[in-house]
Amino acid sequence: MTQSGERQYSFGVAALPFLCSITGLLLCIYLFDLPLYLALLLGWGVATAVAKLHRFSWREVASGTYQGMKSTMMVTGILLLIAALISSWLASGTVPGLIYYGMQLIRPEYLVVMAFLLTAGTSIVLGSSVGTLSTMGAAIAGLGIVYGISPALIGGALISGAMVGDRMSPVSGSFHLLASMTGTKPEHNYRPLMKTGIPMMIIAGALFFWLGSGAGANAPTDPVDSPFVAQLVNSFDLPWTVLVPPALVLVLAALRVSIQINLSLGVLAGLMLATWVQEESFQAVLSSIWFGYQLAQDGVSILHGGGVWPMFNQVLLICCAGMLNGVMEASGMMQSLLQRLLGRIERYFGLILSTVSLSVSMAMLACNQALAIIVPGRALRPVYDRLHVPAQELVRTIGDSGVVASALIPWNLHGILCSAAMGIATTTYFPFAFYLWGLPILTILLSFRKNQLKSDGITTILN
Repeated sequence: MTQSGERQYSFGVAALPFLCSITGLLLCIYLFDLPLYLALLLGWGVATAVAKLHRFSWREVASGTYQGMKSTMMVTGILLLIAALISSWLASGTVPGLIYYGMQLIRPEYLVVMAFLLTAGTSIVLGSSVGTLSTMGAAIAGLGIVYGISPALIGGALISGAMVGDRMSPVSGSFHLLASMTGTKPEHNYRPLMKTGIPMMIIAGALFFWLGSGAGANAPTDPVDSPFVAQLVNSFDLPWTVLVPPALVLVLAALRVSIQINLSLGVLAGLMLATWVQEESFQAVLSSIWFGYQLAQDGVSILHGGGVWPMFNQVLLICCAGMLNGVMEASGMMQSLLQRLLGRIERYFGLILSTVSLSVSMAMLACNQALAIIVPGRALRPVYDRLHVPAQELVRTIGDSGVVASALIPWNLHGILCSAAMGIATTTYFPFAFYLWGLPILTILLSFRKNQLKSDGITTILN
């Protein structure tokens, strides 16, 4: 492989593939309604052209493309299993059971804090903020309207709880993508993520309890008697056994069983319950697993989600992002960008602040949560290694910034999906999304305590 130091790039040329990708993403989202992976294919094509113009061989470009794509393979497999898991749990009554039994814990006067806690628990089980909000977010938001609670407050509680699972659930695609892109083991990342995650959950929970205390206290309606819950009860048998699959998955995760085996057993458990308890045909359950599950009433979708086939767009997006990143690393373009972006870092605080800035910037510019993980994870891991900063701190910092910030950005695909699932605009819930914007602030404040790196240690990576 040709050494990247033998090729010189201006900052504009090195950034050109990213700029083309970002422009393509914006056009795909707002103008042409095309799959987002096409924009990243455009960026990969531009990166390939730049590399060829700088005398890299086709073999070197192909090797970089392959290595970049290879780094995403395990994660894409996990994403497909998660998609199958959600649809099988919907068909089996597991997700409706979580909603039904969870709703029994809700009282109008504590709806806001319970919305936060229930979505946090559900997102840990499902590993998906969009899946959580698609199943119970709209129902709780509707209850908030009935009780006269501000949509901004209830939306902030819902999105805050839903993003807990994205960040640190053992069945979260984002969590495993973060581990893969930083070269760490998932089981080693729970502790650093909890270091800021648990304190921020306590702070957010206290704020939601205080702000929501007494809200809706005079409302006569019981959540269990709502039309949504009544429809679930009429459509599913909900014995306690429907809660076995998530309990199984969490126990196996605690026992450190391979995530692929764990998720596969979760899918199998859901399939068995769907055929035995819900008396669905085997073919119907397999169809739901492949295409996604949907429960409709009078032509209106009440409960939907999952499906292996709908997940392929996201899988292709991540693979194309890996291809783009692989070519940029193999050709030295990524190193040229890092020299400009990290050239003035002198201390630990600057390293953490740069990580937060890069991750949030990618969430804003690339309009996608995956790129907010892939780019800083792959680009900054060598920097952390050479400065002897543990990789788990890179994991925590990205998890505290771009992963959660994606849901706060109105034009980010993740923010769009979460907003649509709840029926509440991102600009509406933003002020009360305490968990989301509190995490970047908390991780930056913590970095003051470790601001011990010397400037000569930092600059060695750049020379």
